[in-house]
Amino acid sequence: MKYSTFSRERLILADPMDARLCRKATAWDHIVAALTDPELIALTVFCALGLAVTVGLCFLIPSFGEIVTSL
Repeated sequence: MKYSTFSRERLILADPMDARLCRKATAWDHIVAALTDPELIALTVFCALGLAVTVGLCFLIPSFGEIVTSL
């Protein structure tokens, strides 16, 4: 049986003074990271498809609004 550890391993950089690694994350970096999150993108696509289907049904079936309100 392998026991799990709760401490994470540290990544030791080869060159800690590398300018690419030392920069601080700005607010824009956080916004871009949040908007490019795969889960958020999947949720957005799923909602957009649902909206497209709903709007399509509203135009294809003239009494779609009455059917939905009766349900």
